[in-house]
Amino acid sequence: MRGNWSVESTIGLLFTIIIAILALAIVSAIGLAVYAAMDTGPSQRIVQQVETTGDVRRLCIEARTGERVDAMSCDLIDPHAGGVAK
Repeated sequence: MRGNWSVESTIGLLFTIIIAILALAIVSAIGLAVYAAMDTGPSQRIVQQVETTGDVRRLCIEARTGERVDAMSCDLIDPHAGGVAK
């Protein structure tokens, strides 16, 4: 004996499942976007300073994450040209 199942009810069930999946995907995308926007993880910052020892001046650039120094580079400053010596 066959119940009241028809092509229309099958199509309706498929549309309901597809709409549920799309709604879940949209809610997930919005949730991930909000989570990414609220992420307060450590950020890297660049610190640039001129250090002087006697007559020697150096331009030092540091990449820092929190208090940790990730990278550091120092170049001599040419006193006559005023720029970094090559």
